Amino acid sequence: MMIVPVVCCAITLYFGYSGIFGERGLLAWNATQARLAMAKQELAEIHAKRRALEHRISLLDDSAIDPDLLEEVARGVLLETGPGEVAVPREKR
Repeated sequence: MMIVPVVCCAITLYFGYSGIFGERGLLAWNATQARLAMAKQELAEIHAKRRALEHRISLLDDSAIDPDLLEEVARGVLLETGPGEVAVPREKR
């Protein structure tokens, strides 16, 4: 007669423990939420960099080249300087 309540109690404890400490329990869910937040932050940073690069590419459009960007690229490639300026070459990254 006491076997049924003991078995039910053991099953309840097993599933309760698994629900909190198990592979897909509450503690694992909190860790997953933290990783998800970090991944979303990284994704937002990547999207911002992509928008900045797309903007720079749009400035290089053949129909209307931005004069400031053209001068920046030319000076970087040719190491040209204006009067009173000194060019210091940098290492490529």
